[in-house]
Amino acid sequence: MSPKKTVLCQKGFSLIELSIVLVVMGLLMTAGVGLMRSTMKTSKMAKEKANIQIIKNSLISYAFSHGRLPCPDIDGDGSGDRVGNNPGNNCSPCAEPPCDLPFIDLNISSVSKDTWSLPYGYDVTDILTRTDSNNLCLTLYQLSKLYIWHGRPANAACGTSDLVCVTNTTDADNGSIDTAGQGYYLAAYVLSGGEDHVFGGKNSNDDREYEMSSNPYNVDANRDDLVGELSFGEMMAKICNDKNTTINVIMDSGMVWYSDNTDCLVDDGLDRATVVLGQTVYYNDGNNDGCTESIAFEDLAKCDIDDIDDAFFDIPNCKTGTKNFDGIVSMSIPSPSPGGGGGAGGNNGNNGKKKGQTKQK
Repeated sequence: MSPKKTVLCQKGFSLIELSIVLVVMGLLMTAGVGLMRSTMKTSKMAKEKANIQIIKNSLISYAFSHGRLPCPDIDGDGSGDRVGNNPGNNCSPCAEPPCDLPFIDLNISSVSKDTWSLPYGYDVTDILTRTDSNNLCLTLYQLSKLYIWHGRPANAACGTSDLVCVTNTTDADNGSIDTAGQGYYLAAYVLSGGEDHVFGGKNSNDDREYEMSSNPYNVDANRDDLVGELSFGEMMAKICNDKNTTINVIMDSGMVWYSDNTDCLVDDGLDRATVVLGQTVYYNDGNNDGCTESIAFEDLAKCDIDDIDDAFFDIPNCKTGTKNFDGIVSMSIPSPSPGGGGGAGGNNGNNGKKKGQTKQK
């Protein structure tokens, strides 16, 4: 008897089943690609934030060593551009702020460009590029108090007053801080155009009013730049103290001053002094013993601030006397030099500013 043969029937996948498998595989692959892109974007943004912190620290180190902040790079060579070779001269005008970061001056070639291989934008309050180690801290102190002392000026107070400012989303994009609490002034501002390579929102204009770092990240509103703010207070905390925040005072009309209100004898008085942060000056008429008046460091610091436009701020001039004080305050803040203006330009009205374009020197 022959063995019984068993016939095995092999059944294949139907077209419907194959279609389902392919659809599932496609969905998985799409999800995987989307997840990979999201992970890469998150990684780049995290690296960008770290790079901006490196830049901020380098700016503070530069100011500590040189007594000033570097000028922006306007010709793309990595170095700041200044009119002439004198550190007290103006920076070369930046036609469309922000110009580029001077990474060579800061000795940070490792972050010469952002994670999308494009130059960082950089803007700086003009006066801080012309200070020195003797007056940097006083200037920072004055600038930190500017809005508190003098309030909102009558006209635009950002680029037109040679200042850098940031505002929140409720403030109009018009080159000024419209209402107290809607913005503040900065020592410097650093930004990356992000994935779209464009400075967006308020950062796209040339009026030196920029997006506040706390403004919500919103791609639809064209607020997708990654930014860093360097405040006056942050610089003061890292660089300054009571001893190096000083004002030089020269007494007029034979008057004399004292560091305290003890005795105040004319013969023991001084005709000039260096007043430190927190100190109060006592003085008399130079003829009679006893101190009749006093003036605090903060009142002395309210004197005229060179390079901050008095047409916009109501800034007193201590050389004409204040609170019956006849002394001359010599703050030694460098005045603008001939042959170079501030970094403000006209509002170009563009929706976005492309980075990486070739600039002519």
